[in-house]
Amino acid sequence: MQEFSYELKEQQYVAFNLYHSKHSQAVKRSLAIQRFVVPIVYLMMPFVMGPIFDWSIWGLMIPFVMFAILWIVFFPPYFYWNIKRISRKMIREGKNEGLLGVHKLLIDSQGIREVTKNGEAQVHWSGIEKYGEDADNLYLYNSAMSALIVPKQAVPELDLLLELLAEKVSATAGG
Repeated sequence: MQEFSYELKEQQYVAFNLYHSKHSQAVKRSLAIQRFVVPIVYLMMPFVMGPIFDWSIWGLMIPFVMFAILWIVFFPPYFYWNIKRISRKMIREGKNEGLLGVHKLLIDSQGIREVTKNGEAQVHWSGIEKYGEDADNLYLYNSAMSALIVPKQAVPELDLLLELLAEKVSATAGG
């Protein structure tokens, strides 16, 4: 059995939301639509505005093409910056003692037990749908949109935990 404690901070919550949005098919689709549909609309504007105002369509194309290119290049960083901003706002909206603060994890052959100031939760290995990681954290998804956030630096035997996850999660949920 592995047992360890760590403090979950706003930074890890924001990192999870960013990780999830970068790996979610629904969010990727939304980003692609917003990234490319808006420039297409702007590229049609000269054909609408030119005849209405009796302006040169090709003269109008230059600024609209420039805007479309800038939008395509700079919208993704803005999109992810906005996810971070909204995540920070949401976490600051109310009491989050159960989400943020000190967490104690107990990991054994049955699953994971998480103990916080507000209570405890048991997740069997079959309840872990998938897991992911970035440079600093592990994300143990217990649903399509939520996960146990575990800072890697808090795990004394990280390699053993990753091996256990690969064995248990792939055996129950297909990795």
